[in-house]
Amino acid sequence: MSDQGWRDFLSSASGGDWVVLHGGATAVFRVGSWREAIRLADAISQIPGLEGSGALMTVADGALTVRLTRDLWQLEPRHVDLARAVSGAARAH
Repeated sequence: MSDQGWRDFLSSASGGDWVVLHGGATAVFRVGSWREAIRLADAISQIPGLEGSGALMTVADGALTVRLTRDLWQLEPRHVDLARAVSGAARAH
């Protein structure tokens, strides 16, 4: 994907949760505890299309980090839909 591709991702991903780093599209969701982070990770893991996509979730004390790709050049239009679904699950949680 081109330089314009990751810019398009940022303008299309809803909610402003997402940033694009060299390591790909990433969002950090603040939670109150490890248990909340794990529950949120479980909810996100049920999003259709996420499994097998190469996404990475990191549970930390007070946060859950979700990375959709391992490189900013790997972003594809399908990642916009995944980002929206992840953000929606986080808001619902």
